Amino acid sequence: MKYIVLLLVFFTTQFVLAQDASTYENATKAFQKQFNAQDTDAIFDMYTTEMQETMTKEGVARFVKGCYKQFGNLNDITFIETAEGVNSYTAVFDKANLGMDLQLDANGKISTIQFQEL
Repeated sequence: MKYIVLLLVFFTTQFVLAQDASTYENATKAFQKQFNAQDTDAIFDMYTTEMQETMTKEGVARFVKGCYKQFGNLNDITFIETAEGVNSYTAVFDKANLGMDLQLDANGKISTIQFQEL
């Protein structure tokens, strides 16, 4: 009986993690597409309400346009690891490779996103 319970917990955990990975993959693909299209409204809509209040549409537009001007197209986003609920990626732009940290809320909205030098 103990093994059946452990097996059930394992499969449930795997399903949740796979669903979470799928949500993150969809979010990174959407972000990449909207970034390259310079669609700041669509990127703003990907943020949680709290992020929208903090960043504002104008702030998101400045951030995206500034990054695009400095780094170019976002060509690839490669997963590195998950630590403390934040997924880390390598973001490959035309002119630079940056680290990207991303956290989504339960609804798949961006609650944290930041880029830094590798």
